[in-house]
Amino acid sequence: ALAFAAGGARAQQPSITPNYKDADIRQVIEAVGEVTGKNFILDPRVKAQVTMLSASPMTPDAFYEVFLSILSVYGFIAVPSGDVIKILPDSNARQQPGAELEAGGGGRPDDIVTRVIPVQKVAAAQLVPILRPLIPQYGHLAAHPPSNLLIISDRASNVERMARIIARIDQAADQDYDVVRLEHASASEVVKIVGALNQGSQQAEGGGGPRVTV
Repeated sequence: ALAFAAGGARAQQPSITPNYKDADIRQVIEAVGEVTGKNFILDPRVKAQVTMLSASPMTPDAFYEVFLSILSVYGFIAVPSGDVIKILPDSNARQQPGAELEAGGGGRPDDIVTRVIPVQKVAAAQLVPILRPLIPQYGHLAAHPPSNLLIISDRASNVERMARIIARIDQAADQDYDVVRLEHASASEVVKIVGALNQGSQQAEGGGGPRVTV
């Protein structure tokens, strides 16, 4: 299924809400060309099934940023050449596991998906360095500051996890956040230890100290 909505004249920057499930990447490229007015030439090796989820409208410029994110995670690059843009395999990109999905997929935890997440209370660009350690090497994370959107391409299971983390951060913009990657310790055990230490600190200070959530 493919849902695509656009309104207004192109000169007035229409809002677009594209949603794709296991769509041929060429179909996405055609839509990008129609919305942005850009012309593309595709290398015959440019093949992939793409899943892209967007819950809110975006501008054509933001849509193009999402498109570049999709290209990156599937190992393709966009190279301007005169009045056209060539879509080529990135010779420096290693093969992405699961890049070419079987038709009818898109709902499995290991499928590669791209999701656009609007951020309401903080600057999307500020979240990128905090969240980047949670994205594997083959994934992609970027911000589109004009629309305050986060663009994530990764395994479906991790994208859902990232969306939950972003939702929590976005609900409490008055607090400072950091993400710590653990190499050896169990995350659940560290949470218990830090929680116990924080509780003890609160009791010692009569409940007046800063609250820490881990």
